[in-house]
Amino acid sequence: MLLFLDVVLPLPEFSLIEENKIIFTKKITKNHKEKLSDHIFEIFIDIENKFNILNKLKKVAITAGPGSYTSLRVGSSFISGLKISRDLKFFQITPSDIIKFKSNSLSEKRIGIYIQSANSQNFFCEINQYGQITYTKIENNDFVLPSHIKKIFYNFKKLDAKKNILNQVKFSFAEEIIVNQKFINFSTKQNVEPIYVSNNTVLN
Repeated sequence: MLLFLDVVLPLPEFSLIEENKIIFTKKITKNHKEKLSDHIFEIFIDIENKFNILNKLKKVAITAGPGSYTSLRVGSSFISGLKISRDLKFFQITPSDIIKFKSNSLSEKRIGIYIQSANSQNFFCEINQYGQITYTKIENNDFVLPSHIKKIFYNFKKLDAKKNILNQVKFSFAEEIIVNQKFINFSTKQNVEPIYVSNNTVLN
């Protein structure tokens, strides 16, 4: 059994994955006023009582960002504690992974990932000319979509790109983990390393 924590979504959620399908999903907060830190243990205990997951868990995974600093910090601390205490295999999924998964039918440099997170934080992610992932925090309506981007995958709502001919497809981090498990390296040695973006720079 795999426990997946998506802290990038505007309302973070847990998903339980077993035998290549999602068997349970639960929002951790009900609205934007609630704090993830106030509810994450409560919801986890509810899931434990329902599924007895601590005796079944083999793997854990989390969205690494970009997103709300607070959500990433709280989620990463929670998953790190669970991973270490239970000696579980771990994977953190990023927009870079999504681009790689989706690039079989389109050049990865023509793919963009649009992330909407908590506290109305929005990010655009792409592969630059040097093959590196770049993150742009969208602060206002002045964002201009790069002309070479032909397809956007978004996690919540479409990007208002002011471009009439643009293919946008919704994706789910949890579903991508299921579909691409054979390409994912779950490891007990990997550390949780959230992607904090400030001034379009990743902070370590």
